[in-house]
Amino acid sequence: MPLSLYYYTSFDRSLNGLDYEQKKIVQRILLALETYYNSNCDLSAARKFETRFFYKKLRKPYYEAGIEGKLRVIIERDKADCILVLAGNHDQIRKFLNK
Repeated sequence: MPLSLYYYTSFDRSLNGLDYEQKKIVQRILLALETYYNSNCDLSAARKFETRFFYKKLRKPYYEAGIEGKLRVIIERDKADCILVLAGNHDQIRKFLNK
């Protein structure tokens, strides 16, 4: 069963602080995430689309995904529901996790 992707309003707010190029990278991350989830979490399927795509567990229930540079997306997983929480750089991600 594929996972479903949703988002919190905090994700929308985090996009407001990004420039045009960073928003394009986030779009690429989201497309790779959709491919990953629709292929039953097959990393190789997502990497056919974005060769440097990564997806890793940070701490329960948070995961991060990215494709290049320092820009990443934080996802909260609850069974088959995956909720986008934040898009930002390494420091913003660390600050979020330390709350």
